[in-house]
Amino acid sequence: MLSGVPLGGIGAGKVEINNRGKMVNLTFVNNWSFPIPLMRAFHVLVRPDDSEPFFIEYGLPIKKFFKHEPDSMTYTGRYPFATLNAKKGGVEAEMEAFSSIIPHNLADSTIPAFGLSVKVKGSKSGRIAVAASNLAGTNAIGRKNVPAQGGVKFINAYSNDYDGARGEFCLLGADPSETHTQFNLDVRPGVAWGEAFGKYTWESERPWLSVISGEPFADDPHEVLGQWDDPAGMVVSEYGEANEVRYVFSWYITGRWVYYPYGHYYHNRFGGAEEVGRYMLTEFDRLRRQSREWHDTLVRKDLPEWLRDAIINSTYILSSSTWLDENGRFSAIEGTKNDRQLGSISGLVYETGSLPILKMFPELEKRFLETSAKYAKDDGYVLHDFGILSLDHPTGCSRYPPGRKDECSTFNLLVYRYSSWANDLPFLRETYPKMMKALEWDLRQDRDGDGLPDLEGEADSSWDAFPRTGRESYVSSIFLASLIAMREAARLLDRSDDAERISKMLTKGKQSFSELYNGRYFEAWNGQPSSAGYLFMGQLAGDWWTNILGLESITDEEKSNSSYDQLFSVNAQASRYCTPNLVHESGRISEMSIQAYTSWPRMVFALSAVRYRLGDKKWLEVAKKEWDNLVAQGLTWDHPSRVDGRTGGPDPNETYFLDHYLGSPALWTFAL
Repeated sequence: MLSGVPLGGIGAGKVEINNRGKMVNLTFVNNWSFPIPLMRAFHVLVRPDDSEPFFIEYGLPIKKFFKHEPDSMTYTGRYPFATLNAKKGGVEAEMEAFSSIIPHNLADSTIPAFGLSVKVKGSKSGRIAVAASNLAGTNAIGRKNVPAQGGVKFINAYSNDYDGARGEFCLLGADPSETHTQFNLDVRPGVAWGEAFGKYTWESERPWLSVISGEPFADDPHEVLGQWDDPAGMVVSEYGEANEVRYVFSWYITGRWVYYPYGHYYHNRFGGAEEVGRYMLTEFDRLRRQSREWHDTLVRKDLPEWLRDAIINSTYILSSSTWLDENGRFSAIEGTKNDRQLGSISGLVYETGSLPILKMFPELEKRFLETSAKYAKDDGYVLHDFGILSLDHPTGCSRYPPGRKDECSTFNLLVYRYSSWANDLPFLRETYPKMMKALEWDLRQDRDGDGLPDLEGEADSSWDAFPRTGRESYVSSIFLASLIAMREAARLLDRSDDAERISKMLTKGKQSFSELYNGRYFEAWNGQPSSAGYLFMGQLAGDWWTNILGLESITDEEKSNSSYDQLFSVNAQASRYCTPNLVHESGRISEMSIQAYTSWPRMVFALSAVRYRLGDKKWLEVAKKEWDNLVAQGLTWDHPSRVDGRTGGPDPNETYFLDHYLGSPALWTFAL
């Protein structure tokens, strides 16, 4: 498995511990889009006094230690926890790593650190050793490890203000018996320097032999000035029967660069990595307990266990994809390596991705919407995002102009959702003028006077790799949902004239929308290219909004039920892996566009949940098939934006694969 449970506070960056016991995909040095693939030196060694030593890891870079790999190892991930159980002979070690994510406690949910604990069974006493390497500064020159009480601090004396990796790291133990402040991972006695180079395939054995055999090992703290000097540090603790050994790995990044010229929210609370680590060690029990409690308090217990697991794990984007600067500005990246816009709205991206944010940290949702409103154009158009790798360079995305025909509607729905769920009428009143301007922009996109926005053939909706014209069921359904929400907003604010006017718009729009209904389902669109005979998964996307908001439906129950029955019979059966977006009545998956023959997991989860909530239980099968395929692909904590309906994985011809996708928490619709 290339990925694992992301660990790290909101907006703090993250690491992942995968099922081989390795720390991978590190993004805590302002490198969300350019992850460090592997933390060298990170190993956890169990050295029983009464049995064979072993690492909680497979695939060690030290060949002579292959005999010290476990006989068996299992991995359990339940965000924000990753647990490895390793066995060697009659000894079993359980290693648990977690980050602090506590609902309604933003301060303790933004900690740049993860805690690690190890329990050993089948052995009365022994030692646990944990090590990490120094990653301070983009340039290795100047790195140096220094002693810290109970551990090691990693710094870089030469890193400058423009280095996004400028900062420090700390590895602390709760009550260590010894520490090794600095050793060189690349030292290989008796071998020429050039032959020793093998960054990810070889490491020095010396520090681990010192723990295994007790042979002496001397520290060598110094500033790095050579290319073959890769400093690491180790903390060793004693364990007894049934007790738990604890560590914390923390970071504190102060560098800024052109992509992220911001400070971090955690700067407001802590002064350095060691302070972060000591706080987490002191509060270890409470932070761990409260970070697990929401699994039961926020996720319904009456749901199937696989679904509860899926909902909980879909929340991983809080660690993998969020930005929270020192001024409290908040957003999340659509796809961390590709499509790196922060705060993408429309297409059920931020809309579904922010469900756990609304439930756990509604103040962050408000901050997001304030920024989105601030960036709206004078003509009312609400921009797609805050910028590529930025909070300050908003874009219209894709082929803008023209603007996407679903973004203004989405903005109005987002504002209404937050205001109603958070009972924040003052915010609704403050933002209402922006909402009305956004509505007016939508109305100007009605080219034929039917009361619904029209597509111009410029890929001007969230299916932005798919040019088409005319009245589209997806855009129309979202627009109708926004009208219903706007009418309710007007009533809440005692704007009776607006409410009456919007009601007339709604009547006209619903009538035009019903003209897309062919007696069995809503046609995908009525322009070019022809969509005759094809069923479109997005045809009733507006239903998701009205359902979770407790508002009237965008169409009558008979048409809705028939459309979903057809989608279940055709789209949901067209692929053994997932549910493609566009499928012919014959069962043939459309080849019109990559966005036609692929599935959007977020769309499938959101609409399946709507039907499940309405009592149509067969749609649980659809969601489970989609989830099972993600798990089989090793993407449990790295959902893609789309899945090829023909193969179950990324399109083999696609080079633009969107990872750690922001819409992953669409599964939370089941938990509402």
